[in-house]
Parts: sequence; C-alpha cells; structure tokens
Amino acid sequence: MKKLLFISIVAFVAMSMNVSAKEPAVKAEANAVVNVSNLVIKGIVSDKTTNENLAGAVITVNGQKVYSDLDGNFVINNVCEGQCTIKVNLISYEAQTLVIDTQKDKSVQIKLSQL
Repeated sequence: MKKLLFISIVAFVAMSMNVSAKEPAVKAEANAVVNVSNLVIKGIVSDKTTNENLAGAVITVNGQKVYSDLDGNFVINNVCEGQCTIKVNLISYEAQTLVIDTQKDKSVQIKLSQL
C-alpha cells in the first residue's frame, strides 16, 4: 500500500512539472524602447519656523515614494525629465506640493508648516 501511495505521489509531481513546462515563455519584443532616466533630485525637509530638519517625511514623485532620513535629507532617483510634481507629507505638518524643473533644479529645500 505504501509503494502505491509513493508511486502515485511521484507520478502526480512528474505530471505537474510537465504541465508547467508547457506554458509559453514570454517573449520580449526586439523593437521595444525603454526610457530610463538617470535624473536625481536631492533635498532636505525642515520646519518652516524653527529650521529644524525633519525625519520621516514622505516625499512622492510620479508614484515613487521615499522618506527623509534622520537629518531630513532625501534622494529620488530616476525622476521624470522636465517638470515633476513633488508631494511632501508629514504627520502634524501641512502637506505641500511643489512643481520643479528637473533640468534646472537638482537640489530642493522644502519647508513645512505645522498645523
């Protein structure tokens, strides 16, 4: 009985491996164009009244989300070319939205106001 069970399990595993091997592979198009931007925006987030650097602020650009470090610094890689919208949020601070030109602005200073 144990041999029959063992043979059944081995046969099932072998058949399932065979079925998964028959799935078509995804082919990449030879003419596909991939635009990879190497533009980087660096910045610092601080309190507007005290000028104290703020850690843990959420900085969002084109769906890409980063957080400011303990010194308020952040780096966003591969941002869009031209104008980008930056959204900054932090608990107990007023949310801020900025539009910057990535061709001119490589560094940003963001000052948040407390609620």
